[in-house]
Amino acid sequence: MIFPRTHHLLQDRNFVRVWLTGAICNTVRWLEFLGMGMFVFQMTGSAFDVSIVAAVRLLPLFFFGTLTGAIADRVNRSRLLAGSLISLIVIFSALGILASLDELRLTHINIAAFLSGLVLSGEHSVRRALLGEISGVNSLAAANGLDRSTDNITLIAGPLIGGLLFQTIGLTGTCAVACIMLGIALGLIVAVPSKPQITDAPPASLFFDIRQALKFALATPAILRVLITTIIFNFCVWPLWALMPIVVATQLHLDPLWTGLLMSTTGIGSLAGALCVIGYVRPRHYQPTFFFSSLLFLFAIALFSVSNSLWGSCIIFFAAGLGLSGFAILQTTIILSVSPRHTRSTILGIVVMCIGTSPAGIASAGFLADQIGVTNALLLISLAGLIGMCLTRIIVKE
Repeated sequence: MIFPRTHHLLQDRNFVRVWLTGAICNTVRWLEFLGMGMFVFQMTGSAFDVSIVAAVRLLPLFFFGTLTGAIADRVNRSRLLAGSLISLIVIFSALGILASLDELRLTHINIAAFLSGLVLSGEHSVRRALLGEISGVNSLAAANGLDRSTDNITLIAGPLIGGLLFQTIGLTGTCAVACIMLGIALGLIVAVPSKPQITDAPPASLFFDIRQALKFALATPAILRVLITTIIFNFCVWPLWALMPIVVATQLHLDPLWTGLLMSTTGIGSLAGALCVIGYVRPRHYQPTFFFSSLLFLFAIALFSVSNSLWGSCIIFFAAGLGLSGFAILQTTIILSVSPRHTRSTILGIVVMCIGTSPAGIASAGFLADQIGVTNALLLISLAGLIGMCLTRIIVKE
């Protein structure tokens, strides 16, 4: 039931190239996130410093997400993505060189995190819109499910590889591996053709396109609910990723390799959830699956904050993966299914801007962690998210 819905996509060379590019980039993203978090915590011993680096990395999503989405509707998306990969190679090369010279400081890491986030601000709206362009409307759910399934595999492999690399060869080796992987992704994406969307309407300014897309999004309940849920979800989820290495080190007393293994169980759960979405979720199920998946993840964060057991935490992270998968797949699928084709990247850019509100959650979690403890901070934030989700369900009607 799952395979027939994706078989024709896997026969398309361009789809496979974009799909594999995403897999590589997401693996590198987890290498960076876990490696930087552990490096900063070893350097400063401060949960707040770790959270600030994560917040700085996500800040450009808020300021530039919509703009990059609007640009992606006008230019060759594959070339824009290739330029982003080149930028990441330069960033990781600089970090690796500084680390090898023992000259890497917190300021350098924050600058690199901001630049990396600037590149990230276009990935969601550029690469996933390119996948939608190649797959066609009738295969959107299958394409996004397959892409998300691969993301989940990278969530298994990325933290595991990142923890192993950081423990064995340090940050310098981690950056070198990241550059090699990004070089492979660059070789894949340069062969993918893409054209800007063409409409019969006369060309307008970028900011006019953004205003029109925002007006459409706010007037469409399905999209509005996705946007509000995205803000709430990312306010809560990124503090978990930012503070998890600290919780594991201080609460469960595990080394970086075990930290990576624990995080990888989220990917296993996400993979299982993605396969279920690909095989069984139909358009009439999109909204309820999106809502209950989001609730499941937030509930899992609350449980993890009070867990003192490694194996109990593994089960919790598996459940979190199920919720994360449903949220991530349906977030993009709902947007692409109800948005006009020529504004898809712009509206996805608005979603990226909503994701970009996550630094507020990370900074809040970092502050609370220093005041009331890391686990209490995660519990408080997850409970606030659960309340916000329920209120959104009640207030925003179909």
